Amino acid sequence: MLIRPSGGAQRIFTACAAAFLLVAPFPSSAGWRVFFILVALLALGWQAFREGIPMRLSRVPNALKLGAGLWIALCVLSLAWSVDADYTLAELRREIVYGGITFLVFFAGTREAAQLQLWVRVLFVGALALALGEWIHFLFPNGMRASTFSMGPGPFSTHVAILAPLLVLFAWRAPVGLGWSNRGMLALGAATLCAGIAGDSRFLWVALTASTIVAFWTFQANAPANHPARLRVRRALFGILLLLPVFMAGSAEYKTRFYPNAASTLESIALDERPLIWRIAAGKIVERPVLGHGYGREIVRGDFRAALAAAGQPTPYFHGHNVFIDAMIQLGVVGLAAFLAFLASLAMGFAAARHKEDGLPLAITGLAILAGYLVKDLTDDFFFRPNSLVFWAIAGMLLGLAARLPKRS
Repeated sequence: MLIRPSGGAQRIFTACAAAFLLVAPFPSSAGWRVFFILVALLALGWQAFREGIPMRLSRVPNALKLGAGLWIALCVLSLAWSVDADYTLAELRREIVYGGITFLVFFAGTREAAQLQLWVRVLFVGALALALGEWIHFLFPNGMRASTFSMGPGPFSTHVAILAPLLVLFAWRAPVGLGWSNRGMLALGAATLCAGIAGDSRFLWVALTASTIVAFWTFQANAPANHPARLRVRRALFGILLLLPVFMAGSAEYKTRFYPNAASTLESIALDERPLIWRIAAGKIVERPVLGHGYGREIVRGDFRAALAAAGQPTPYFHGHNVFIDAMIQLGVVGLAAFLAFLASLAMGFAAARHKEDGLPLAITGLAILAGYLVKDLTDDFFFRPNSLVFWAIAGMLLGLAARLPKRS
């Protein structure tokens, strides 16, 4: 419906944007990601200059423009003091440029609720395909990993954390939501939980709990007192908060398979490498506390490798395994302040959607995704491709549609 009655540029945009969302999380798809997002951008540019359909980029929330501008400027300026300027330059292109283009493409291109609904469907189709690959590896851990369909447990569990709050849009009534029935939502929710189990991450369930609480609080604080979904939402919250700790306990127990010397979950936690990684990271922060070592998640990868080897850790890790620690390693306390301001401006953009007609589900979804993503990044740092590209695509589509909705009377 979105393609057939449209002009050629719109058909190209819709096809390429959908293809980008489908391939973005898959391993070894960097070339396809770049191709599809750039063609989608060219199609939007053609519409703006030849067909008179503006991109409306001026409608990006002002706070987000300021927050993103400060963060990006600091990242670019870090070329002046980076310990590896070539790496910083490469990461600016891969993360800042491509992430920014992805956000702007989906912000400019998500003009109607039907487009948002298409995007979330495509994202879940891709996620379920990825879940199949993770289940194959989960059930046959000694077999060869299906590299075409497996992101690896960390990135995939983060992908699930990012996508799970989109269930709000499946449940929400039209025009913004898809209005799925209770049975449909139970089936999709069960499929999402099954995908999460295959991700084999203890902290995923903590992230999903944070998303659930933020979503519920946003709904309770902003929905009318007589909203027909209030009882349904309370029941969903109760069920989710009962289930998630069970899944976390099971995942924690299963995690002992990665630590052959551990006889229990507690011992597996004691053997975790993160305390050592965080001690090394603290040392790197102290070396350059104000402006850091330069932009790029693995800017001091050689130092991490050497310190871990000296401590008898055979597995190399290349960054601080916490998004805020990594921000400080890269750009110091100045960078951490800029990053926090950037995140706050994004949260403000999502929150403002609740003041638009039919914008509440967009606010709930955006805030829940941001909360879950950041909590998931407390024990690792997946503010990094391909997870970051998917996140920026979703942020763009949510804010893009919100910008086009009329203000609530």
